[in-house]
Amino acid sequence: MTANLKVIHLVCACLFLGNVIVSGVWALLAERTRNHAIVQFSNKMVLITDLMFTLVGAVGVVWTGHGMAENFGGGASHPWIQWSYWLLTFSGLIWLFVLVPIQFKQRALLQQYSEITEDYWRLSRIWKIAGAISTVLPLPIVYFMVTKSV
Repeated sequence: MTANLKVIHLVCACLFLGNVIVSGVWALLAERTRNHAIVQFSNKMVLITDLMFTLVGAVGVVWTGHGMAENFGGGASHPWIQWSYWLLTFSGLIWLFVLVPIQFKQRALLQQYSEITEDYWRLSRIWKIAGAISTVLPLPIVYFMVTKSV
């Protein structure tokens, strides 16, 4: 296993995990103000940073992780690798099919109305629950990467 691949993997994992955690905190703090302009800015920044950091980090983690898995006999050879694939996949599916569409719906509502609507707050509750699940799912992968055990 090359050290360069491992370094890229760790950087991508930091980008991915860091952004999914910070995005939730950023959105929560912005919404606590109940200020339309602040919430709208936060929504815009979460969408931008999701593309810059979450997506890039996730693609990098998958690419480098798959490459390094070959050094351990492939992705199907160890339960810790299989669990890592599944946890990251479930997290990614929630992000792609629940969180991002909600963020776009929220953005449209914030652009359409000058006040934060009840529809926005309903979507926000779903986003927080799904986001918490999506954030927690990849955390055990860090343990698996370090200990190589399940």
